[in-house]
Amino acid sequence: MKILICTDGSPAAEQSALLVDRLCLPGDVEFIFLGVIDEGEEPNVLDPSFDRMTGLLGCAKSSFKKVVRCGDSYEQILAEAVEHHYDLVAVGSTGQQHELLHFKVGSTTAKLARKLHTHFLVARKVPEQIKKVLVCTGAEAPTIETMRVGGMMLSGIQAEVAVLHVMSQVSLKPGSIPDDLMVNAEKAIERKTRQGQHLQRAITQLSKAGVKGQIEPRLRHGQIVEEVLGELNQGKYDLMVVGGHYQPGQNRWLGMLLDDVTDQLLNQARCSVLIV
Repeated sequence: MKILICTDGSPAAEQSALLVDRLCLPGDVEFIFLGVIDEGEEPNVLDPSFDRMTGLLGCAKSSFKKVVRCGDSYEQILAEAVEHHYDLVAVGSTGQQHELLHFKVGSTTAKLARKLHTHFLVARKVPEQIKKVLVCTGAEAPTIETMRVGGMMLSGIQAEVAVLHVMSQVSLKPGSIPDDLMVNAEKAIERKTRQGQHLQRAITQLSKAGVKGQIEPRLRHGQIVEEVLGELNQGKYDLMVVGGHYQPGQNRWLGMLLDDVTDQLLNQARCSVLIV
């Protein structure tokens, strides 16, 4: 696995290395540290940050390489990711108004989330141990890839994993409440409703991908962003996994909707986010 970890030398940016270490990714990993500096700055200004991130990772079977690029942070991170193959790009965020390289979440990080064709990890408020993870399902084709990649990324840790599906609460008739809106996740799976089958497939895919232990299903009714954020806050999760990239053969309009939902979740989530 080849991972690009980006830094500007700040503690917030270095959270990305800390989160990658917490994930205990399986197999041999090649780490490339990317530092972006302004024109005229000395490249060695980032050496202390590179050294700290190397210490945070501490992976015996891993190799490390340092890359320094000059210019705009978004343009240089995207260029590095396009010019070389990476399995994951990781950045750090404070989760407040300013984050990686002093840009707002809505600019650099959100643009990277939309433009990168690589799995994207945004680290914020990284705990000592990742204890709870929320994996969000979506349309069928993106869900398969989200479960496969998400499951692989979580295969090296022991964490409580919940898989969430948000069901629209729009009724066919005004004032009516379909039976499906009255059931919880377990009952939906037992009854083999469409939502229940969707959740069961997601659970099976996560298990096959390497997630250890029992996976808890979650079913919520309402608007996607509102309900996902509600689950995140109530469950006090350390990491959210969500699909947000265009998939081959996918409807372009659906891809735009996924990008919009992912953008809102990335901006409003208080925990780290893995975008598949």
